[in-house]
Amino acid sequence: MATEKKQQLLDTALSLFVEQGIQATATAKIAKQANVATGTLFHHFANKQELVMTLYHEIKSDLGQAIDQPEANDDLHALVHHYWQRALQWAVDNPQKLQFLQQIANNPQFGISQQQEVMSSSMAFLIDVIKQGQQQGELASLPLDLVLNYCHYHYLATATLFVEQPELARQQAYQDGAFQMFWQGLAAIREQA
Repeated sequence: MATEKKQQLLDTALSLFVEQGIQATATAKIAKQANVATGTLFHHFANKQELVMTLYHEIKSDLGQAIDQPEANDDLHALVHHYWQRALQWAVDNPQKLQFLQQIANNPQFGISQQQEVMSSSMAFLIDVIKQGQQQGELASLPLDLVLNYCHYHYLATATLFVEQPELARQQAYQDGAFQMFWQGLAAIREQA
């Protein structure tokens, strides 16, 4: 649990990162905007990189918690659809956090391996579902890092579209089409009889 000042720094950093970009935002500006001394910022975070990673972990954990388990024990398709819908709703409800995730995804200082590591710790249940689906033959038997990368970027692309053009998010054809594209990228190819 973050202290009040630490959370204030994280909230301020999020706003400034989204507004100005991660690289263009100085730690001194974050501290000033949060009404704390620069030394206080460095008491909570050893450097800017640690601040960014802490914020990234916090946001991914928030997203992971928003993707709750459905009450019924659904089949895999229904379960993945549930997760997909909940994740998109989180994006619509948290546009600043989504913008930050986009910045991280496109920042050369944060490699794919770091992103997948955070996903593994904050959304381990998704990895379990993917592995289970592959073992059952419902999902294509592809390398996990390839599947996670696909999931991450297809989600960001769709969420961005729906946040920037909310009228599309309200259209069933876009909702269904986005999930159909996502599912087809994951599903095992069935041989035609």
